[in-house]
Amino acid sequence: MQKLLKGFIIDMERTLSIKIDSSMHGKRVDYILKNYLNISSALIIRLKKDKNGIMLNGVHATVITKVSEGDIIVVNIKGEEAKNIIPVNIFLDVLWEDEDIIVVNKPGTMPVHPSRMHINDTLANAVLYHIGTKETIHIITRLDRETSGVVLIAKNPWAASILTEDIKNGKIKKEYIAIVNGALRPSRGTICAPIKRKEEDEMLRCVSEYGKEAITKYEIKKNTDKFCLVNLFPITGRTHQLRVHMSYIGHPIYGDSMYNAVQKDERTRLHCRKLTFFHPVTGKEISVVAEIPKDFNGLV
Repeated sequence: MQKLLKGFIIDMERTLSIKIDSSMHGKRVDYILKNYLNISSALIIRLKKDKNGIMLNGVHATVITKVSEGDIIVVNIKGEEAKNIIPVNIFLDVLWEDEDIIVVNKPGTMPVHPSRMHINDTLANAVLYHIGTKETIHIITRLDRETSGVVLIAKNPWAASILTEDIKNGKIKKEYIAIVNGALRPSRGTICAPIKRKEEDEMLRCVSEYGKEAITKYEIKKNTDKFCLVNLFPITGRTHQLRVHMSYIGHPIYGDSMYNAVQKDERTRLHCRKLTFFHPVTGKEISVVAEIPKDFNGLV
């Protein structure tokens, strides 16, 4: 991986190689890429279009080529240009970083991606500048604009494809902390309530028997007459799940005007405190924690 040098933005590329042993002898190139290098079918299609994407013993190879013991496959994975996103020098709270991934602590008022109202002030703008590239980054664990906390980002398509599969298979675990209205009882529990999009609104979700399965576990940290500080553990990953579930049980999250909180405030008091995932290259389990924001202080 290449990085920013003296203010110049330069390209990044991920190169993988594997030497064929006796157990791989006679297998096709695409089988090796999928089963030994964890390269997705979608990424293989992209690599096929690049004359230097898949090399066998220094020569361009097709995916149907069969390999022999001692052969060396080299894969050159190039990023794509990030369309409509420019690098901007915005402070970035980096919690963990290496060649393939970066984990950051997103502020509670920062959007993840640019939009018509937010062009140059998003997490994507800040991460591109920090990494020193104009190429696409892949935000694996998105957060709403008003939600703060840990966000996992892949720097290249290979890492992104592995982590995306991990999300689908429930291998990436999140732990949130929130301030909710009212004294929550009992001290711990599970909310099982299916969620779907509200028919009359593109943004809003609601609990409905016709929705998709949604499960949230909770544990109370501190209760008062007016508010409760609670840990939330989403078992599923539906849009706005925690906000919908807490409102559904009569304890909307502080400041969440979208889902019936009575307070008008700058943001919803929901924070992704901890993220646990497996590194896409090493397979090592990694847990990253973001400190609770200052705007939680004094409310509970």
